[in-house]
Amino acid sequence: MARTSTVAALLLITCAVGTPARADVPNAATLLADLGYTPDQIAKVQAGEFVRGTIQPSGPRELVAAFAFQVPTSPADLVAEAKEGLLDKVDPGNIAFGFVQGAGSPADFAKLAFGPDATGRAAAYVKAQPGGPLNLSAAEIASFQKLGADASPTEVEQTVVSALLARVQAYRAKGLAGIAPYARDGGKTRSPADELRSASQASQGLQKYAPHAYSMLLGYPNAKPPSTEESFRWTHFTAQNVPTIALTHSFFIPDGAAWIVGQRQFYVSAGYNCEQAIAAFLPTQSGTVVVYANRTSTDQIEGFGGAAKRSIGSRVLASQLESLFEKARRAVK
Repeated sequence: MARTSTVAALLLITCAVGTPARADVPNAATLLADLGYTPDQIAKVQAGEFVRGTIQPSGPRELVAAFAFQVPTSPADLVAEAKEGLLDKVDPGNIAFGFVQGAGSPADFAKLAFGPDATGRAAAYVKAQPGGPLNLSAAEIASFQKLGADASPTEVEQTVVSALLARVQAYRAKGLAGIAPYARDGGKTRSPADELRSASQASQGLQKYAPHAYSMLLGYPNAKPPSTEESFRWTHFTAQNVPTIALTHSFFIPDGAAWIVGQRQFYVSAGYNCEQAIAAFLPTQSGTVVVYANRTSTDQIEGFGGAAKRSIGSRVLASQLESLFEKARRAVK
């Protein structure tokens, strides 16, 4: 099943001429109750427990996870930790990660390397085909095949970096419209943009507290408020014993003492298609309550028994995320 690597976002933002800059985000207890958490569950969150919520998948390939928990630090300090890659640092499956600065350059990927099995991984890219284990567009597949069977691991790594950099630049320029689809068997494709659009459309309820969140999710890079801080990074990690590379867009929006934080994995090299998570960091007397929701698209739950696979996969996803966030909670300063 899918593995996600970072902290995400729940409410999103506002920025339209003639409309309020934002809606007020309520206190933690009020928001949790509005999202369907019971008084008993809210008390458990305030007592330091992880409590799972309920959200419905937006499509047949979507795994979902939602929960709330408390961290003994302020929202601003927690955001500072998140900006530095807190979850990547505590994730035991993480191999390396780095930030893409400005327009990006190959130097931003200097720490990205195939590792001990460089020859085998390079061969997998050169031999890539539509519908294979690697998520690649038709143009990307052609670029790797053009290298030929004699290509060195270094040459293939450089081509991987070029493809990743091109994806970052296209997404920054066009948002969802800039995401190249993955080639599948029979001339078919799987579109991460469509999966992320579906996940965003399922978040319409966020409009109550962030009336322009919907348009921000669907309209990036437009409709972005001036206060938004954002970053792009690549992550190299192991998921189900498979080395995987993901590209992530993270954004951070202050809302009074609270913060709205978002994450979108708009490219994943293998295992699953994409991921979108949303969270709110809400101040309390004891620190911060984090309200979190995650939607991850994977082809692994399609076909016969899909509903059962989705239910099981969502539980596994929630457990993996809870474990990761617990490590992060212990690591915060």
